Amino acid sequence: MHNTIFTNQAMWRFSSIISILLVTVIFLWAAPSDATTNVGTAGAQFLKIGPGARVDSLGGAFGGLANDATSIYWNPAGLSQLKQTSFSDTHTIWLADTRYNYLAFATPVEKVGTLGASVTFLNVPDTEITTLAKPDGTGLWYSAWDAAVSVAYSRQLYEKESGVNLSFGVNAKYIHQQIHRESATGVALDVGTLYHTGWRSLRIGMCFSNFGPEMRFSGPDLATGAEEAGDSRNAEYRPYPDTTNPTRKAELETVEFPLPSNFRLGIAYDLLDSGDNLLTMALDANHPNDNSERLNIGLEYWYRKMAAIRGGYKFRLGPDRSNDEEGLTLGLGIHMNFAATMLSLDYAFADFGTLQRAHRVSLGLKF
Repeated sequence: MHNTIFTNQAMWRFSSIISILLVTVIFLWAAPSDATTNVGTAGAQFLKIGPGARVDSLGGAFGGLANDATSIYWNPAGLSQLKQTSFSDTHTIWLADTRYNYLAFATPVEKVGTLGASVTFLNVPDTEITTLAKPDGTGLWYSAWDAAVSVAYSRQLYEKESGVNLSFGVNAKYIHQQIHRESATGVALDVGTLYHTGWRSLRIGMCFSNFGPEMRFSGPDLATGAEEAGDSRNAEYRPYPDTTNPTRKAELETVEFPLPSNFRLGIAYDLLDSGDNLLTMALDANHPNDNSERLNIGLEYWYRKMAAIRGGYKFRLGPDRSNDEEGLTLGLGIHMNFAATMLSLDYAFADFGTLQRAHRVSLGLKF
């Protein structure tokens, strides 16, 4: 009788969770967004490039998984799942010959929680400066790069014998953007939760990303013009200079821009777990402030926890989804154990349609 009641309760809980998730996804799909999608209204776009070849090959569906060092970015609450010190290094040959690099480090501390830190760096090739008078180039060059440094903390709030547990995580970041001699700086905060429902392997994650004040560019090249004291016009009729017009300098005022904030709701569930074989499905629903909603789906198959095959797809929800360049993602992964140290190597391929393809490689360590 007790087992029957427990089973009914578990089934009711599972059906309630699935119903909520389905309603959320349907709402995101059907929500009217034909008025505007806010494309191009947020800056610091490099913050939207997610790290980790593993995650990329899953179509960016990681909010409910969040079980490696890149969780600092995807859902900081997932850091509480790490049992060992973990390191992750991602190198990406991104679009337009840009280079994206991400380093992450996390370590569990007994009775404290899990601490993490990450560094993101994006740079573009040097570009020759052109002017209206010299449209073919001046012989001078400028560079542009973006960087972010973050620190994260995660802790498990409670755990029950039934397998139910809830974790909380926060990630604070400092942001810097540089174009030639002009720069912009800012700060942002990510807050996430991860809930193990206790019903088999179902996990639910939520994360609010990149919440912070607006940023603005400034620098010496924005200063323009100088007007000397006095007026040389009709000087022969003026015995004294016109001191009512002192030296003045003007500076172009740039517009403040918001950060690319996002709300992510993710679920993860093991479709197959038979010892040697593990097949996991992940789904993320994203609501950004500068575009229409996106639904990411991924599948990951592990054989003996040594070799993995992954695939995913990114769906744009809204009237402009037919013009979206992102879609299919594929990848491979391998784990190699050396005593107490595990080395992981992951590769991801992403198809961007007319923008060609992006390749990503990640290296991970657990010790």
